[in-house]
Amino acid sequence: MKFKYLKFFAAAFLLYITTMSCAYYNTLFNAKDTYKQGIEIIQKEPEKDTHPQANKFFEQTIDKCWKLIEIYGDHSKYSDDALLYIVKCEFYLNKIAQAKLHVDQFIAKYPKSEFIPEANLWYGKILLAEKKVDDGKERLNFSLNNSRSSRIKAEAYYELGNLAFQDSAYTDAVEYFERALQEKIDKQYAAFIQFYLGESYFQQKQYKEAINRYKKVEKFSPSLDVEYKTKYNLAKSYSEIGKYDDALQILRKMLTAPRFKNFVPFIKSEIAGIYFQQKKVPESLELYKEVVRERAPSAGTAWASYSLAQIYENTILNVDSAVFYYGEVKKLYAKYDSVEQAENKHLFLSELKKIRDSIKNDSRLVYRLQTDAVFKDSLYNAQLEDSLKREYGLLAENPDTSAQYQHRLDSLKLAMQDSLNPDSTKSDTTEGAPPDTTKDEDQFNNFLYGTSENNSGNNNKSPEGGENTDKTQPVVRELEKRKLPQIQDDLRKNRFHLAEYFLLQIQDYDSAYFYYKKFLSAYSDSVLTPKALYSMYFIFSQPDHFNEHKQDSLEQVLISDYPASPFAKEILKKKGLLETTEEKDSVAEEGHDLFREAENLYSEDHVDSALKVYQKVASLDTSLLWAAKAQYATAWIYEHNLHNTEAAIKAYRELKEKYKQPEFVKAASKKVAPPPEETTEPAPGAEVSDSTRFENPADTTRTILADESDIQKETDEVRNETTLPSIAGTKRYRLWRKNRATK
Repeated sequence: MKFKYLKFFAAAFLLYITTMSCAYYNTLFNAKDTYKQGIEIIQKEPEKDTHPQANKFFEQTIDKCWKLIEIYGDHSKYSDDALLYIVKCEFYLNKIAQAKLHVDQFIAKYPKSEFIPEANLWYGKILLAEKKVDDGKERLNFSLNNSRSSRIKAEAYYELGNLAFQDSAYTDAVEYFERALQEKIDKQYAAFIQFYLGESYFQQKQYKEAINRYKKVEKFSPSLDVEYKTKYNLAKSYSEIGKYDDALQILRKMLTAPRFKNFVPFIKSEIAGIYFQQKKVPESLELYKEVVRERAPSAGTAWASYSLAQIYENTILNVDSAVFYYGEVKKLYAKYDSVEQAENKHLFLSELKKIRDSIKNDSRLVYRLQTDAVFKDSLYNAQLEDSLKREYGLLAENPDTSAQYQHRLDSLKLAMQDSLNPDSTKSDTTEGAPPDTTKDEDQFNNFLYGTSENNSGNNNKSPEGGENTDKTQPVVRELEKRKLPQIQDDLRKNRFHLAEYFLLQIQDYDSAYFYYKKFLSAYSDSVLTPKALYSMYFIFSQPDHFNEHKQDSLEQVLISDYPASPFAKEILKKKGLLETTEEKDSVAEEGHDLFREAENLYSEDHVDSALKVYQKVASLDTSLLWAAKAQYATAWIYEHNLHNTEAAIKAYRELKEKYKQPEFVKAASKKVAPPPEETTEPAPGAEVSDSTRFENPADTTRTILADESDIQKETDEVRNETTLPSIAGTKRYRLWRKNRATK
C-alpha cells in the first residue's frame, strides 16, 4: 500500500515538474516571439528613427523575461537567455545605460554561458552607440574569435564594416562586408551587406562593380527603404558612366510604382539632373519647377529648388531667379541639409540683385531726365506736390496760435489747392506738346506709383513670369524724391559697388576687373577713381592674374595723377620711396588732401566719419577755399543727413561770418536769411534746382547764384499773371506765389 502511494506521489511530482518546465519554456518562447515581431517591423522600415509599434513588442519581451527570472530564479536553465533578450530589447529601445548595466551583469553571472560570444557582440554595439569606438571594436573582435556561430560572426563583421563605411574607410568596409557574406546570414542582413558593398564601390567611383552589387540586392527581398536606395543609386551609377538611358529607364519605372510615392520628389529631381547632364536644360528646368510647384514636404523638393537656384546662378546667370529659388529652399523643407548654404546664397545674391536693380533703375531715370522734358517736368511736379503735402501735414499735426504760423498754414493750403488743381497747372510745355504727351505722363505716373497693368517692375509676377493670385491689388511705390544730381551720384556709387562686390565678396577677379574698367570709362576722374585703379592694381598682383606690365602702368597713373591719395602712398611705401617724397609745405595742400578723404568717406555712406574730417578741414584756415567748402559740407550734412536744424543754422552762420570765400558766404547768407514778413516761404523740397544749396557736399565746386536783376525781371513778368505758371519752371512758380501772397 505504501509503495502504491509513493508511486502516485512520484508521478504527481513528475507531472508538476513537467508542467512547470513547459510553462517556463512557453514564457521564454513567447518572449522570443514578441522580440522577433519587433525586429520584423524595424527591418521593414529601417529609414525611420523611431518605431512605436516595435517598441511595444520589445517592452512585452522585457516584461516576460523579468517575470521568468523572478519566478524561476536567475540561475535557472533559461535565465541567461532571458537576460540577454532584455539587453537586446533595451538596446533597440535606446536605453543604452540600462542595456550596458545588464550586459555587465550577464558576463559576471554567466561567465561559462554558451551566449558569452553573443553578449560580447551586443556589448560591442552598445559601446559603439556610446561613441567608444576602440572598446567597441575590441568586444566585436572578441566575439569573432570566440564564437562558432556563423550568424554571430556575420553580424560582427557587418558592424565592423558599417563602422569603416561611416569613417569613409571604404576599402576596409568592403573587406569586412565580403567576410560577412561568407558566413551564414539571413536575407535581411544579406540585402544590407550587398547594398553597402555597392555603396562602398560607388564612393570609390568603381561604378561597374557598384552596379553588380546593387543588382544582387533584389535577390534577398530587401525592405522598402533598401530597395528604393538600391534602385536609386543603381540609376546614379549608370548615369556616372554615361548610360543615361539605362538610368532614366530605372527611374521612370520607379515613378510608376505606388510603393515609391513618398520618394517621388527625389526621383523626379534625379531625372531632371540627368536631363541637365544631357544638355537638355529646358526639360531639366521644367521638371525641377514641377517638383517645386507640387510642394511636397520632402528634402527632395528642397533639393529641386536648390538645384534650380544653382543653374540660374552659374549657368543661365539669372540673379533674380537664383535669389528666388534659394529663398524657397527653407520654406519647402527646413530640415534639408543644405538649408544654411541656401540661406547664405540668398542673402549674398540679394545684395548683388539690389545693386544691379539700382543701377538699372537709376540709369533709366538719368536717361529720361536728361532727354525727356515731359518726364522731368512730371517728376518735379510730383516732388513739389509731395513736399507741400508733407509740410502741410507737419503744420496740421503741430498747431500754433501765432499769426506767423497761421499765415504759413494758409499759404500752404492755397499752394496745395493750386498745385493739385488740373485747370491751373497747365504749363506752356504741356499745351504745345506732341500728341503722345498725355501717354508719357501716364507712363511716368504708372512708373512712379506702380498702377500700370504693364508695370516695368513686374512686382505682380514671379521670376518665371507666373502671375500672382491677387491681380487686383495695385503696387504702391514710394515717390521718387531724389533730384538728378543725387540720382547720378547714387548711380556712380552703385557702379563702383558692383565691381567691389565681385572683388571682395566672391573674389571673382575677372568680373571685378571688367566692372572697374566699365566704371573708369564712365567716370574718368571722381573721388572713387584712385580706389578703382588701386583695386585693379591689386587684381594684377594675385597669383592667377599676375601681370607685372599692367601693375607698372597702374602704378604710374596713381603716382602721377593722384599723388596725394592713400593708394599712391601705399605703392610708394612698398617701393621704399615714401620717405624721399617732398613734405607738404602748405596748409592748403593739407586741406585739399583731407577734403578728398572726407568726400571719399561720404561717398561710401560713412556720414559721421566724413563729418569729423570736414570739420577738421574747416578749422585749418578760414581764408582757404577748402576750408569754406568743408564748412558748407558740414552745414549741409547737418541739414540733410542728420536733420539737425539748429546745428545746420549755426554752421551756416559761422560760414557767413568767419570765412572769406564770397560764393560760399553768399550761399550761407541766403540759408540763414529770415523770410520777409509779407511773403510766404516756399515749401521744403519744392525747389528743383535751388541755386542756394548744393545737392551733394562732394560736388561743392558748382555754385550758381541768381542775379538780383534776373530775379526782379522775372518778378515783373509774372506780377500781372492770374493763372499759375508751370510748376516745372519752379523759380517762376515761387515768384508767382510770392506775388500772390502779397496781394
